[in-house]
Amino acid sequence: MNDTPEQPQENPTALLDLVGRHLVRKSRPLSFDPVVEAVFQTDTATERNRQTIVAGLFALVFFNGFIIIDAITRPEILGMSVLVRLCIVTPLCLAALFWLRRAPPQWIRDSVLTCCAILIAVGSNYLLHIATSTEAHYSAFSFGLIVIGANIVLHIGFNAALATTIGCCVVTAFFLHATPDLNWSERNLPVYYMAAMGVITLVANYRLEGNLRHAYLLMLRERLNAQEVRRINEQLNAYSYTDALTGIANRRRFEQFLQVAWTEALVSGETMSLLVIDVDFFKRYNDSFGHPAGDACLQQVARAIEGQTRGDNDLPARLGGEEFAVLLRHTETIQATSAASRIHRAMSQLGLSHGRPDGNGHVTVSIGLASATPRHDGSSAGELVEAADKALYQAKRRGRNRTILADRAA
Repeated sequence: MNDTPEQPQENPTALLDLVGRHLVRKSRPLSFDPVVEAVFQTDTATERNRQTIVAGLFALVFFNGFIIIDAITRPEILGMSVLVRLCIVTPLCLAALFWLRRAPPQWIRDSVLTCCAILIAVGSNYLLHIATSTEAHYSAFSFGLIVIGANIVLHIGFNAALATTIGCCVVTAFFLHATPDLNWSERNLPVYYMAAMGVITLVANYRLEGNLRHAYLLMLRERLNAQEVRRINEQLNAYSYTDALTGIANRRRFEQFLQVAWTEALVSGETMSLLVIDVDFFKRYNDSFGHPAGDACLQQVARAIEGQTRGDNDLPARLGGEEFAVLLRHTETIQATSAASRIHRAMSQLGLSHGRPDGNGHVTVSIGLASATPRHDGSSAGELVEAADKALYQAKRRGRNRTILADRAA
């Protein structure tokens, strides 16, 4: 089971506004707005846990290195030192570090590391407590390294660092005051030094965390700005290929798609077809009902045509004015003829009234159909368009509201 937190759903514009509000603040808080905090934790959790595990392993090596110091300065507790350090503290801390690979939330990670730091403090103080060497008490001055390691090297959160500092000081004070034959200085100065190191490292921890979060906000702002620019560019790109009135592809997109489809068919050897469509007597419709009604008519015609296409295989487009086209990839003539028939039926179902001179009282379309199987013989996509245009011209000459099939274009 993967416990890695999922990336929160970002609303780039709203998130960018929240980031901007944080950046204009004079202070550098240790937490963000819940939305920004969730993104921060998700973005940084994996790397922070990796760094924590590496630092924790080095800290354990350093901690166990004191076995050598114990062998030199406190030989009477060497066996207990090996037991406490290698057999109790180290396995528990290794288990905690291994568990951190699951990338838990920061508060859990910090709590686990705080417990590990206090466990090390307990183990170290216990060894001091049972030592009998006259110079054993000097080792208490090294316990401040535990606070430095937790607050700076492991870089736990400020609240956890504060808890670690207090916990280690309390543990050290307890054991030193419970150890016999120590004078006032030997009992209290190590605690004072540890507390001083704690205060210094807490200040450093606070500033380090604040600077880290500020740098993250700057990075996040750049990322969100880049996303916004990319979104706008994609939107503009979509607009550049979309007919503003009907919402289907425009001539530019049609010509690009035609070249790509022609090249693909040239490689595959498949047939492609083209329907060039013109709304019959559209100028008279515009003159009779006005331009707004004409625009509405073109929109309905576009939807009717688009409704008879096959998704990504076909491309319906408005070439300009009342002229449309449908490019049909992987389509033989008989299939293209069926598509044209479906478009005629769709127009009939629209039932748009039209006072036209030929007695037909509804809007209809004329269609020129051409098919081609591209070959390496000098033929081009332009010949397919030309053949369909000629077929459309014949359809209009023969009375409109019909489909005329061109001679094979290639």
